[in-house]
Amino acid sequence: MESVSGAACEQWRGAIAVDALGALEPDERLGLLAHLDGCAECRETARELAQTASVLAFADREEVRQTASVPPALAERVLGSLHDDALAARRRRRARVGGVLAAVGAIAASLAILLAIGQPARSSGRTEVLSGPATAATASAVLSAQPWGTAISFTEHGLATGGVFRVDMRTSSGAWWTAGSITGVAGHTVTASMSCYVPLHRITGIRVTDAAGRTILWNVAAHGASW
Repeated sequence: MESVSGAACEQWRGAIAVDALGALEPDERLGLLAHLDGCAECRETARELAQTASVLAFADREEVRQTASVPPALAERVLGSLHDDALAARRRRRARVGGVLAAVGAIAASLAILLAIGQPARSSGRTEVLSGPATAATASAVLSAQPWGTAISFTEHGLATGGVFRVDMRTSSGAWWTAGSITGVAGHTVTASMSCYVPLHRITGIRVTDAAGRTILWNVAAHGASW
């Protein structure tokens, strides 16, 4: 279900994230700019990450409160060590290991704690129902437009007890962003508040994956189409 970039794009994803944090070395940035000049998909990724980083600048560390979807250790790491994460991601990119996208994930995950901004919801919103042919579980997501992106009230019933499931949003560019996670409880309906910096009108899909990365539930528009 995910869009697949070429090898050339994959090796630049870590640099794009580090550049969004302003920590990319000048010589590497020249190479990145040359790649972006000829790659529309990576330009879109860079634009999205730059928007994310600009939103983080308005987050008050003293006012950030924990949400159900973000572990305390993650909140502390994202808000307190963004620079260290950027440097570590750059070293991982140079080593070309599987963690090359860690900086991308750190930036996206950080937006799950931006509910502390506390701005009122806009009136626009919609409700989407998720399903999967291999499970009896069901889920729904109420999406509400916010000045900083999209607030999500996610409800599920029937997911495996004790299992931790990740909830991702797909953007109109085909990229996936994690909005939060939820733990299944037998015989109970579980609801969690989540958030995603992507504007509501650009969200074109929702999926739920298990700990092994398998997609359990989804509701996704055709690639390039709007809901």
